[in-house]
Amino acid sequence: MKNKKLIGSLCIIGTTIGYALVPSLSFLAFQNNISSETILFNKFLYASIMVWAYIAIKRLPFRLNRKSVKGISIVSLAYVGINTTLYLAFDYISGSLATIISFSFPIFVIVLEMIRGREKKSFVKILAVLLCLCGLGITVWSPGLEINMIGVMFALMCALFYTVYTIGLSSESLDGMNSIVTAGYVLLTSAVVNGVRCGVAGEPMFSGSYLIFLLALACAFAPILLFCVGVKMIGPSNAAIINTSEPAFACVFGFLLVGDIITPAMIIGGAIVIASVLFINIMERKASSSGSKDNKDLKVTSNTQK
Repeated sequence: MKNKKLIGSLCIIGTTIGYALVPSLSFLAFQNNISSETILFNKFLYASIMVWAYIAIKRLPFRLNRKSVKGISIVSLAYVGINTTLYLAFDYISGSLATIISFSFPIFVIVLEMIRGREKKSFVKILAVLLCLCGLGITVWSPGLEINMIGVMFALMCALFYTVYTIGLSSESLDGMNSIVTAGYVLLTSAVVNGVRCGVAGEPMFSGSYLIFLLALACAFAPILLFCVGVKMIGPSNAAIINTSEPAFACVFGFLLVGDIITPAMIIGGAIVIASVLFINIMERKASSSGSKDNKDLKVTSNTQK
């Protein structure tokens, strides 16, 4: 049992590290004069090929009905929005800062669900939302760090797209659908859309840089599989809690690999954001343990593919 929990936890940590590497590896690709359109097309094309090869080998059912087509369309378009706005944010602010801001999306989910009446209003949840907003404010207005508000707005838009994506994954239209198959459709849609973007922008569709293959393998394909394996071993709630460390890993990689500037205010503000998200995940864990909502939680916490 202990070995199972250890292996499962290591799988989720591997997923978190993979996603945390996205900003740094992307900035390294930018330094090699590779455009964001080319990066995203290649990354999602290669990752989707790997995922669909896995689906074929495992013979996973992948046919869609009318109900699931709607759900897949929503999450796929939301996912395109996530990556488009995130990479637009990279044009103006550091990957570390963009990651911290976009990682606030669980708070947006809570707010939207409370507005829709699907989430009970409570003092602790409202407090978590306020703490997150406070953390974002401290992070963005770091003394001694010049912040481009256009980049901040794109990062916030990324968080909003994450909100739509997360709620879409938990919708009834995707009930019973394998998470890897869902990822396959999402990645394929992203590849097609970014292929069109390459054509419109006049950017080359392909790049032979090893960074592109590393992004596809280590930051898209591997994290999906590791997450699914890890969730089966330790449960979605525990996985969500471990995933909370992603901004911290992103900041470390940003500092070591591309020289991101990390100020004390960013550390404090980022810690507050992470703490508020962690608090929400712990509350969801308690709720799921009493209400047995593991299947729904799996959809909510999985597929944060960047």
